[in-house]
Amino acid sequence: MAITVFGVVGVVAPIVAKIGNFLMAPFNRQLGYVFCYNSKIKNLKEEVDKLGEKRGAVQLSVNEAERNVKVIGPDVKVTLLGKKATKKAIELAKLHKERKLTEVAYNEPPPGIESTSTEGIKDFKSLRLIMNDVMEALKDDRFHVIGICGIGGVGKTTMVKQVAKRATEENLFDDEVVMAVVSQSPDERKIQGQIADGLGLEFKGETERGRANRLNQGLRRPKKFLVILDDVWNILELNGIGIPFGDGHKNCKILLTSRFDYVCDDMGAQMKFTIAALSTNEAWKLFKDMAGIFNDTSHTSTDLYFTQKAVATECGGLPVAIVTVARALKDKDRHSWDSALQQLSRSLIKNIRGVEEKVFKSLEMSYNYIESTEAKKCFLLCSLYPEDFNIPIEDLVRYGVGIEWFEAVDSVGEARDRVHAFIDDLKKGYLLMDSEVKSYVKMHDVIRDVAISIASREEHSFMVRCDKALKEWPEKERHKNYAVISMRCTGMSWLPDNLEFPKLHLLQLEDNYASKLPKLPYSFCRGMKKLKALNMLNAYIEGSLLTSLQWLTNLQSLSLYRCRQINDVSVIGALENLKILSFSGTRIKELPKDIGRLSLLKLPDLLRCGMKRICLGVLSRLSKLEELYLGSSFNDENSIEETKATFTDLGSLTNFTTLDVELTSFEYWPRDLVLTHLQTYVTILGSTLPTYYSSDYQFQNQVTLKIIHGNDLMESGFKIVFKITKQLHSTQVVGLKNVGYDLDKDGFKQLTALWLGKCEDLEYLIETTNGDGVQL
Repeated sequence: MAITVFGVVGVVAPIVAKIGNFLMAPFNRQLGYVFCYNSKIKNLKEEVDKLGEKRGAVQLSVNEAERNVKVIGPDVKVTLLGKKATKKAIELAKLHKERKLTEVAYNEPPPGIESTSTEGIKDFKSLRLIMNDVMEALKDDRFHVIGICGIGGVGKTTMVKQVAKRATEENLFDDEVVMAVVSQSPDERKIQGQIADGLGLEFKGETERGRANRLNQGLRRPKKFLVILDDVWNILELNGIGIPFGDGHKNCKILLTSRFDYVCDDMGAQMKFTIAALSTNEAWKLFKDMAGIFNDTSHTSTDLYFTQKAVATECGGLPVAIVTVARALKDKDRHSWDSALQQLSRSLIKNIRGVEEKVFKSLEMSYNYIESTEAKKCFLLCSLYPEDFNIPIEDLVRYGVGIEWFEAVDSVGEARDRVHAFIDDLKKGYLLMDSEVKSYVKMHDVIRDVAISIASREEHSFMVRCDKALKEWPEKERHKNYAVISMRCTGMSWLPDNLEFPKLHLLQLEDNYASKLPKLPYSFCRGMKKLKALNMLNAYIEGSLLTSLQWLTNLQSLSLYRCRQINDVSVIGALENLKILSFSGTRIKELPKDIGRLSLLKLPDLLRCGMKRICLGVLSRLSKLEELYLGSSFNDENSIEETKATFTDLGSLTNFTTLDVELTSFEYWPRDLVLTHLQTYVTILGSTLPTYYSSDYQFQNQVTLKIIHGNDLMESGFKIVFKITKQLHSTQVVGLKNVGYDLDKDGFKQLTALWLGKCEDLEYLIETTNGDGVQL
């Protein structure tokens, strides 16, 4: 048995051994996994580290490929779980050894806009508030195009760079914020290149259309983009460049800057923000920092410190001027500061180092961009007034008519419309500013310096000396080929009689009424025979209107605003080319018969004169008369009939369109006078109380009735004006029952405003039974 048994064992043992090997192999491998854990993990870690390096490189390649709109293959996924670790470690080792992960050369990621320097600009409250509003607009899905406007050099570019930095920090746009400078002469390829560089997108010699398509694809990726277009001068065709925009592309927002408000509108901006000049305190803080001025008490009490503050003020809060001037004067001595202040006060700012290149040339570009020659002249005429002056728009109208710089304009009204259109465009280009007074504008101090610099060139030949009072007419400025002169005469005790300005066509002389100018010398105007426009403001001129005016046979516009001592104006009748004549604010009480010789006269302005009498027959002889400004006049009860006759003359004038008059009684108005050509007017009838009155020459067809009987109106030709009345003020009108029917049977179809007071007989306001009621 034993032999048998042993024989069986000998036979079976190899079989069992084989079976044991099969059975133990997995077990041994499992034990190997356990006992070699640390070793395997160490190997795995080493290989994973190596993989991480490769993954970083591949990720950069993937990012670049995505920017260049390439299709990305399946992601490399490494699963390191349990007993697969060894196999994966081996595979990773093999991969690393054989470098099966594709090595892709990659470019450095594009630098962010935030890396661009914003040196010299501080975080001022006024700018911070605008920036906060811009950031809120960027977060709002309703706004896809946002505009930032302002004068050149005010800080628009710096603002958008700071916005870009903040947007990147807040991760509003997936780190995809790019910027392109458009400039006055946009180059589409250059703009495309700037945006592509910002995105890390490569072009490979495609046509502009191909580049646009590729850029468009890059900006359509499932990411949020902000495209900043800086310094846009005119409407830009975004499709042609390759920038997607509109409701269908909400992931791509556009932020643009422009020195023209209307460009933002043309570009479809849903939100606009205007950057204004810095406040006085902000400007001074920036100026101090740039000039290295310290606030220690040993310095702030010195004369130099006050000079430095005055220099800062002359920069007008414009950052580019503040930074340039401050840096130029940093560490300079007292003489340099005094010289700089003198130059700034005389509009010679460009003589300071760096100012012409960094300030003037930039701002002059805005002037050069004005398409209309007439608008450019309008802009330059605004430089004739002192710093921070409220410039009357009506002055510009009358200068334009006088010196004949309008083309294809037949009436003063047309000229006025055109000037107001120019003013609107200049304000939208930030070359002019709104005034706090209606129908006036202002010009920024630095813009004015630029305007004077341009105007003083030979092709324009302006001389502007109206900021500082002159004690006498400058000796060197008495015999030159000036075309336009504006001078402040305050302090002059005499005026020269040997002036020679053979090409002069506009002369503006201003006084403050404190000094008394003597009679103009007989020959004062003899050397100005081509003069077309003369404007004297606030001059105290004793005696009769100077006979020197007889030399001005080409004069077309004459204004003697607030020259209160002038009384005899008969000599003006010899100026037969006059079209504009203003005695506004003088004390002239009578318009003599000689004025009837002015057959070309279109506009006499007699506001604030208290005119008592216009000689009979004068108005009827003014066949070209278009506008008449009387204001509060003709209130002498002893001359009612003569006044009626004067107004009757207006009925025969076919060009007469505009009337401004205030009468204390309706008795002064002819009952049968019908002004069929009247288009614009302000009329006050029946006021027995003084009325505050200020005309801005922009009428809303206004009628004011005070203490008057309604029957007088209903039975007179005056009621024709109600057909075009837009504003009606009625106080204590007796017998007026139905405003709409009694005064205008057509129902006041143009009425927009109605004021009623103490009309005790009133029963109905407006008749609306015909369905064409007034729209108030």
